[in-house]
Amino acid sequence: MKKITIVLFSVFFILSINTKVQAQLVSIGAGGGLTQILSPDYYKNDIPDGLGFSSGYNLGIIAKVGLPVIPITPRGFILYHTLEGNSNAIENSQSITSVGLGVQYGFIPVPAGFDPYLSLDATFNNFGDFKGTLPSDLIAINGSRVGLQLGIGTEVTIIPLINLDVFAGYNWFNLTGKEDGEETISAFILDVFLMFNFL
Repeated sequence: MKKITIVLFSVFFILSINTKVQAQLVSIGAGGGLTQILSPDYYKNDIPDGLGFSSGYNLGIIAKVGLPVIPITPRGFILYHTLEGNSNAIENSQSITSVGLGVQYGFIPVPAGFDPYLSLDATFNNFGDFKGTLPSDLIAINGSRVGLQLGIGTEVTIIPLINLDVFAGYNWFNLTGKEDGEETISAFILDVFLMFNFL
């Protein structure tokens, strides 16, 4: 009887460890924020010297899968950036839809009510049609490009199953897939997402 008890206890212990190791925390969130174009100059300069896209806004969703033990969290997101510029009778607009896949690294390994992280994401960016007046010596980017995003953020616990994710990132929208004469578009983004956690 003693051997059976020890065997059952051992099996239960191993299964409980395995269950904890296999457990994952899935987070899904929605939010948005600001998109500040940093380069090239003609994208951010005021009309008529540029397109007037110095700043815009974005909306999107994000999903994360927390892995047990290790501080690396796979993540994916979709962000819709809206860029607008106007001066007198000229109104320019363009959208960029970014689909990103990457990871974030949490550098505080214990629960503390907030969880700061660094992130690296590969992005697939679709540039919507440019609408407005385009000076003859300037080009507007259309089609799809591959880019990269580096970021830093923190998740702040509001209640056990809801977090606030504050994120700041540097984004290169078109590192690859450029056409002749196309310059790299870079932007600073600042976003806030309301995250819902599921086991």
